[in-house]
Order: sequence, then C-alpha cells, then structure tokens
Amino acid sequence: MIIKMPLSVRHIIDTAPFNFTAKKTATKIYAALYLMSMRRNKYGYFFMPSEYMRKISARYNRTIEYFVRAGLIKPYTRPSIDPNSIFNTKDKKYYDVNKGICMRYKFLMEIYEGDDLFVDMKSNREYRWYNIIQNSLTECGYKVWIKRDTYGRRVHHSAIKDYRESFDGYWIIDSICSQPRLLWLYMKEKNIYDEVYFDVFENNKDFYEFLIEKLSLKDRNEAKDIFMKWAMGNGWLDDYCILDLFEKTTSFLKSVKKQNYKDGGSLLQRIESKIWIDTLLNELPVDFAIPIHDALIVKEKDVDIVLEFCKSKCPDLLFKKEKIINN
Repeated sequence: MIIKMPLSVRHIIDTAPFNFTAKKTATKIYAALYLMSMRRNKYGYFFMPSEYMRKISARYNRTIEYFVRAGLIKPYTRPSIDPNSIFNTKDKKYYDVNKGICMRYKFLMEIYEGDDLFVDMKSNREYRWYNIIQNSLTECGYKVWIKRDTYGRRVHHSAIKDYRESFDGYWIIDSICSQPRLLWLYMKEKNIYDEVYFDVFENNKDFYEFLIEKLSLKDRNEAKDIFMKWAMGNGWLDDYCILDLFEKTTSFLKSVKKQNYKDGGSLLQRIESKIWIDTLLNELPVDFAIPIHDALIVKEKDVDIVLEFCKSKCPDLLFKKEKIINN
C-alpha cells in the first residue's frame, strides 16, 4: 500500500529505541493505523482491532505505546471512578470485549501530507485463504485484485460484482438467515439472553418468516430490510414493533451502537468474516473457491465436500447449496 509519510512521523520512527527490524515493523504498524484512520469519526477517532494488529506483529503494543508517548496518537478514554476514592475520577482507555468494542485512537499530527511511501504489508499473502482466492481468480481469467477492508474485515476482489453472470453452472454455498443467526450466536457466547430471540433459533424457526408473522409483513425482503435497519442502522424504523418484540436484543444493540451506529454493522461483519474467511476458507479441503461475503462459490465436483466441511466446522449455522443459473 502507498501511504503519506511526513517528516515528523519519519523522525519518530527513526529515533525509536528499537533495532532495525523493529523499526521496519513500526512502519507497518503506522501504515495500518494510517489505513484505519480513513474510517475515523468526526472527532478523529478510529478503531484499532487487536486481531488485525497481531497479524502484523505479536508485540504491536510496544510500538503503540511508543507512538502514544511520542505524541503521534492518542487513545480514546472515558472518565472512570478511582476505586481508592469515590471523589476522584481518572481517564481510562475504553474498550469492551464482550460488546465487540475495540480500542480507538486518533492522530495528533497532520499525517495526510508528506512523501509517498510504499509499504509491503504482505500479511494477507501468508494465509491460505488469500492463495485460494488468488489461484481461483487466475484460473477463471480475472485480473487478481484482493482487498480486505477495515470496517468488517470483509474480503473484496475482482470477481465480486458480476459473479452471477460469470459463474453460471458453478454452485454457491451460503447460510440461511446468516446475520440474524450470527447475532444469536454472539449473544449466546457473551451470556446475553433474550428469550424471544433465542427461541427462534433454538427451535429451528426461520427468522424472517417469524418476523413476517409477528409484524404482519408482506414478504422476506421487507423482513430483511427491517432487520438491517434494526441491527445495523441508526435506530430509525418505520415500524417500531421489532424493538418491543426483542427487548433485550434491542438493548444490547443500543449498547454496541452507543458511540457510533455503524458499530452494529461492523460487529456482525467481523463475526461473519472470521467464520467465512479465517475459518472456512482458510481450512477448505479443496483448492478452488470464491468468497462472496457470507457464501462460497465452488465447482460442481466439490460442492458436497465443501458443504459437509462447512456443516462440520460450524454446526450452529444452517448451510444450503444452490446452482448458479444465469437466465
């Protein structure tokens, strides 16, 4: 990737109390922060996912702490009561693992002007999922372009826009009611229980059909639209009944989106990406697959192998296969 490297930032890295290799790593960590800052909020803060940073360096915290001391970045903090005195408060770094809220930072210097610098991150290329996509795109005659975003860690590539036309005759494996089910699994993992919401999945009901019945909706498209607005939107809904139907889940979503409503979508997409990219695609028993967010395009000869593999790796998801027919 190409980033801007101001002289002030170059000086901070060059004068760091690190050896030559650690300084090269510090440049990569700065490049990652630079990339994530493209999604900063109006106050300048941006997420810094620890899982992503560990892929750059297991000791990334040492560099982050140095950047803070050097005045390059600042962590997001909130007032916290001092346990030694109820009359005193102090600022404390804010993150919440249970709610999927990771650390935020902001740059304290102007970083978007300076010399262009090419930084070879290389991290993605070390993973099998990247090689599978690369080889699959090449086999199908596509120019190889693969990118993983910082918002939800989704993978984008050169075949993603026209896959229905280009992969006529291939098969696609996806998950039924994927994101509603992922939300249920995440809440179950965090011991956040909503009797009504959980009942849908524990009794293998179709979530969207359940919404159609309970909210008197016209079809699945309307049910999907309401779920998207409820789980990932800014809180405005034409029909507020879903808020009362799933009270505890609504409360949980509000807590996730307290700082920024987009955090709801980011959380669900990161859960989705961890399953489909970091688990399923990375450990796939075949060498051809094209990911489409919460689905995999595979060859006809491999479809049953991949379907059974997905079921064995993620038994709480409901997978189905479908042949792509370009009418």
